[in-house]
Amino acid sequence: MIPSFLTNMLVNNRISKEWLVPKECTGQSVRDFLIKRGHFSRQLWKKVRTEGCVVLNQEKVGSRQPVQEGDLITVYFPEESQGATMNPVPGPLSIMYEDEDLIVLNKPSGIAVLPPIDKSKPSIANWLLAHYEEQRLPVTVHIVTRLDQFTSGLMVIAKHAYSHMLLTKKEKQISRYYQAIVEGQVAEESGEINLPIGRAEGSIIERAIHENGKPSVTLYNVAESNLQYSRLHLQLLTGRTHQIRVHMASLGHPLVGDTLYGASETELVEGQALHCDRIEFVHPWTKEELYFSVDTPHEWQSLVVTD
Repeated sequence: MIPSFLTNMLVNNRISKEWLVPKECTGQSVRDFLIKRGHFSRQLWKKVRTEGCVVLNQEKVGSRQPVQEGDLITVYFPEESQGATMNPVPGPLSIMYEDEDLIVLNKPSGIAVLPPIDKSKPSIANWLLAHYEEQRLPVTVHIVTRLDQFTSGLMVIAKHAYSHMLLTKKEKQISRYYQAIVEGQVAEESGEINLPIGRAEGSIIERAIHENGKPSVTLYNVAESNLQYSRLHLQLLTGRTHQIRVHMASLGHPLVGDTLYGASETELVEGQALHCDRIEFVHPWTKEELYFSVDTPHEWQSLVVTD
């Protein structure tokens, strides 16, 4: 029989997680167990204590309750507010993988991840909210790996705050691989670009190589090239805004279509020719190793022909 105090949690489809207490954790408080074993941040723990519910063997308990080997701890997380800036809008999400903790989707070029200030156009976030609404999930949007509006390809989305916290703590362990088409013939077949990136002076959007910028490292290999274009495979070792775009422009090879960083105007692609084609990471809950890959946009096929 379900205890009455849990009825509301279940009816409202609250996100929950369970832990079975191992022998070595006997005597710890519920709070210490969840902070150490569950990797809760102190901020998330405080929110769970005030707005969520912690259950030990089907009984609601306080944070100082000691645990014993074999105890079952269940945390019901707080409902999440969508805020006033975003509304659910049905849209064609291309979902490659989904479970109760995360989504991996294939984002098309041309749509922003977050809505503009004037809310004039829908975004990936609006589409996700509509998707969650269909599932009756009381959650908001948690972006883990963000892409620019005109960058296509794979993105990782956390479906709730706890999953987001775990994934962002280990964001450096998410391996992201890209393909790009740049202007000109890149001389070196492979290389490492290790140049710090910061905001460009006088702009809130543009980034630039700056001695006081954040460390930024990009690896690249040339897949094919001619005198006009080169197609590259790239890996991000850091995750700065516009990192690949800034780094390639610094070599004198801006991405095709990337007029913000010096490329010529073209009708061959919309925005910059950048695509996240592969992503690898360990699932934050199951610890399973996950690998995903997608093809490059079809309009790229005519851009590079090897000499």
